[in-house]
Amino acid sequence: MGIYHLHLQNISRSSGRSATGAAAYRAGEKLRLVEKAAYRAGEELRDQDTQITHDYTKKSGVVHKEIILPEDAPPEFEDRETLWNFVDASEKRKDARLAKEINVALPTEFDLDEQIEVLHKYIKENFTDKGVIVDLNVHNTGNGNPHAHLMFPTRHVTPEGFGKKNTDLDSKVNLLIWRESWAKINNHKFEEKGLDERIDHRTLEAQGINREPTVHMGHKAWALEKKGVQTERGNINRDIKRRNDERAAKAEAECKDDPQDGNATSDNKPPALKKWGGSAERDALMSAKRNIREIETHLKAEKAEQIVEKLQEQREARRETEKIARHLNELKETDAELDKELHPLLRENETYKREIPQLDYLIEGMDEHIKNIEMLQDKVAQIQAEYQKLPFWEGKRKKELAKEIEKLEGNIRVARHNFKKKYGIDPEQAIIKIQRVREKIRERENAIERNNVQISKIRERQAAIRIEYQTQKLLNESRPDRQQIEQLLEKMNKPPESVRERLRQNELDRRLNTITKEDFQKIIEKLPQKQAEIIIKERQRAEMKKLQEQAQKEKTIIIERDR
Repeated sequence: MGIYHLHLQNISRSSGRSATGAAAYRAGEKLRLVEKAAYRAGEELRDQDTQITHDYTKKSGVVHKEIILPEDAPPEFEDRETLWNFVDASEKRKDARLAKEINVALPTEFDLDEQIEVLHKYIKENFTDKGVIVDLNVHNTGNGNPHAHLMFPTRHVTPEGFGKKNTDLDSKVNLLIWRESWAKINNHKFEEKGLDERIDHRTLEAQGINREPTVHMGHKAWALEKKGVQTERGNINRDIKRRNDERAAKAEAECKDDPQDGNATSDNKPPALKKWGGSAERDALMSAKRNIREIETHLKAEKAEQIVEKLQEQREARRETEKIARHLNELKETDAELDKELHPLLRENETYKREIPQLDYLIEGMDEHIKNIEMLQDKVAQIQAEYQKLPFWEGKRKKELAKEIEKLEGNIRVARHNFKKKYGIDPEQAIIKIQRVREKIRERENAIERNNVQISKIRERQAAIRIEYQTQKLLNESRPDRQQIEQLLEKMNKPPESVRERLRQNELDRRLNTITKEDFQKIIEKLPQKQAEIIIKERQRAEMKKLQEQAQKEKTIIIERDR
């Protein structure tokens, strides 16, 4: 299963953030005037009131950016600077929510054009068709985690600008719709490309994954655990991991238990032979001439020999039947064991693929806050330099600059406070934190790479088992003991202990017994010509029978309808 990640957040003044810096960071451009739109676009933006410039033109990894407008939006809003300038002007409160942002992970199975295609479809169905402007930016730094930022204002758009707040954007129902829509659009694209990958917006429990989730550690607990100090949440997670390991070990042990064969028998001796002939025959022979006794003795011996030979042939045939059934059962059990080895690797990869975008998003968030604080500090330094250069008679101007410095220093304090509150560290510690998070990402990526090697080997073995199983099944179709083989194979099957186990067993059986055209061609190529011809004829006979049954069924339906 593919990676699913969709995160929604608010961009507000109360957190000390700048939407201008946010949009500029994401687009990698240089924008002016509008403070609240720049970070997401990787641009430089400058606040209209304070003249703060947000320059992120050195940011790498921005591979696509555009503003997508609904039909009624003013065309000048296609300019990022103009759009977010209007957003800032529309919000008066100091704690106003300026915009919302959705961060989504993009499937690595799609190239950039395909990623943009699914993003356009998603934005059209969920936002622009409903009158919402979206500032779209796609990031890909080559670390295997392409993702997109969808930043949109919180007010209704009109031909004149912005109107009232769009309360629908705060609806939890809408969030569920957005999450499900992203999964459906991507899965449709996977299907269109002929890929087996799928993503799922549901929780682990809703997906039927039998694994107890861990609790969120938090920055403080994580930092203490890193230093070797055990915390309450850390102990909870260790207990959860232990229970999950015990559950997995128990399931593996139950899988390895061999099924008991109630049909086996240790008595291979043939049953006692009945005496040849009945009483009438014996009377007839006894009344015959004496010389016929020699013929009688000979015939008895010959008949007994024939019976023994027949019993031996039956015994050999039964052994061959049991041997084929055991072979098929061993293939099924081996495939099931490989499947159990495969699932933990896939689940671990899914977990790591979910964690990597979150860790990348954490780095981006910290980077955004740090850049915002540094920008405010640079502005303070500029104003202080200007203040020092002014002569004493410029008292009025000095007061204005002092007031502006005081305002900016207040913004810096708010930004530092919110940074520490959100990340549990001072801004000066962010570089070390970011390095550790990047190391964690590399560990996850290395683990995924190692798992992929094992997954590839397991799937190759499963493919070989599937071909061998299907080859034997096709050969059995022309055998006279076909039904006996099926019966023995059914008896050898270990009954499932739960509904989940039964569903899993049914899925494995379906996979083994579904013979595609490609599989059939591989089987024909590996068999001797004589056996291949037998299989082809049997296959053609089965298809003809199926067509005849279908035709008869349709004929019956027509007759019933005409009545």
